[in-house]
Amino acid sequence: MTFADTRSILWRQWAHIWPNVVYRVWAQASAASGGSSGKVSEQSESNQHLELTKRLFSGQISRRSFIRQAVVLGISTPAIFAAIEACTPAAQTATGKKAQLVIALDSDIDTLDPNDFKSDGGYLSVAQVYETPVTSELKAAANGALVATGNMIPMVASSFTVSSDTTTYTFKLRPNVKFSNGNVVTADTLVYSLRRALLRPGVSSFMMSLLGIKDPSQFTAVDSQTLQINLGAPNPMATRILPLTILPIIDPATTQAHATTDDPWAGKFYQTKMLGTGPYIQGQTWQSGSQYQFSPNPLYWDPTKVKNSGVLARYVPAPEDRMLLLQRGDVDLAFSLPSSNLASLKSDSSLKIWQFPVPNVNYMAMNQIIKPFDDVRVRQAIAWAMPYDTFVPNVLHGFGRPIQSIIPEGMPTFKDTYSYTTDTAKAQSLLQAAGLGSGFSTTLGVSVSRAEDQDAAVWIQSSLAKIGIQVEIDKLSDADFRKKQAADGLPMFLDYWYSWVNDPYYQLYFLLYSKAAGTNLTHYNNPEVDQLIDTGRYNPDPVQREAGSQRIQQIFAQEVPRVLLYSQDFVVATRKEVSGVNVYPDQLLRFWELAKG
Repeated sequence: MTFADTRSILWRQWAHIWPNVVYRVWAQASAASGGSSGKVSEQSESNQHLELTKRLFSGQISRRSFIRQAVVLGISTPAIFAAIEACTPAAQTATGKKAQLVIALDSDIDTLDPNDFKSDGGYLSVAQVYETPVTSELKAAANGALVATGNMIPMVASSFTVSSDTTTYTFKLRPNVKFSNGNVVTADTLVYSLRRALLRPGVSSFMMSLLGIKDPSQFTAVDSQTLQINLGAPNPMATRILPLTILPIIDPATTQAHATTDDPWAGKFYQTKMLGTGPYIQGQTWQSGSQYQFSPNPLYWDPTKVKNSGVLARYVPAPEDRMLLLQRGDVDLAFSLPSSNLASLKSDSSLKIWQFPVPNVNYMAMNQIIKPFDDVRVRQAIAWAMPYDTFVPNVLHGFGRPIQSIIPEGMPTFKDTYSYTTDTAKAQSLLQAAGLGSGFSTTLGVSVSRAEDQDAAVWIQSSLAKIGIQVEIDKLSDADFRKKQAADGLPMFLDYWYSWVNDPYYQLYFLLYSKAAGTNLTHYNNPEVDQLIDTGRYNPDPVQREAGSQRIQQIFAQEVPRVLLYSQDFVVATRKEVSGVNVYPDQLLRFWELAKG
């Protein structure tokens, strides 16, 4: 008997056994969710379910037909998805179709509510399941990556128009777009979703305020397939805010079914559950703090754009562990690997490093309600003492660039205004003028999940010691870092910022506006800067916007509430057979573009 004969026999045996295994998975899910209708006997029901599973496994029926027939049999939705998910890996491996990918996350999921502030892992998850009427256009780069252009293109909308005064946006919806539970999307659905985004406190509500939306009356369902949004005034940021995944389409029926008097928008339900119109659904494997399965949405309106059979995302907090898993082939893609290791990984023929210059801002913040950082001379002294020339080669190892302004290069209105270099004598002179010629002691907070911050902190500690400032490095978990940061418990800390909207006033609002309490963590307060931000944010005149932005950049360089360190590239490491790596303005990878093999 040849190897081929043996393989054929084994496959026929497995093809006979596998549907029974799938059925057991299905039955367990059905039992856990309340079972079926009970209109037929248990034995008869089992036979029908098993036969239907076999037909799905063998390819005799499509997933869509399978779902329709399963619904008729009275099978619960979780059980239906369990059967589809169980069938997918074996069937696709056998026929050589799309493969599943495994990804190592650097951030865990805290909440899945699309309208809430959340961790990077939470935002990443929402981007896979929920959709918006429009999205950002992608174009292929020379290295095969997909890079967003900043242009707004249709997504769930089939088309859109903008009024001549740029205040009214009209979206025509695609026909037959459905949520993964089968509910149909209409213009009324979008109005409800936008109302939730506006009225439920969170990141979406805040973004609505930046759009200039204050009242639900600004959303109108013209007919069943047409939505209008009236901004009330021109907004230069609108075409970059509207595609963001924090303004997604949510099912009104599901929301209302889980709403209570105390929780009218079903926030408790959406903390752990996702239900959207996008390419994926939550798979059966969903273990908080461990791993999360993104399974293909069987009702997705455009299945041709999904290049894989699903994604298993594993939360791996230690960057060294993420790197090891990638090298061993246990994961196909890893986020936020240490820059110190990326250069060596470039020479590994089994891996590929995808490097994107993006307008990131990496900085050291000084809390101005904590002395002596309320004195501009102290902040300037620290800025003159920084070891700028060491950061890119010794901290980033080439995966980034120097930074010359709070508006980074690549963002409109950038102007090279940050003229600080390493000048110990000038730094000491400023400390002397501030009455601190003998120096002082302070604490520098860093997050242990960011290897580069830990490396940079050591260089900073050494440089500030030369002017008499003794720095204790406080290494904190992500949760403790954010907690102490929010409670003003860190006199200095290392952090980073990237704007989802490539607009200078979006950037300046979050980092420098005195009333942006959640993000202006240095408590910087300059009335002229506030006035310039208020004036420029919605000004449609590009010349006036540029003049105002460049004035703010000059003020920032003079008053230096943050010391600018460098601009770190967005880097993703994959196995060499992975393609479709992409970068959007929000730097949230879209899983559906990824393929393996």
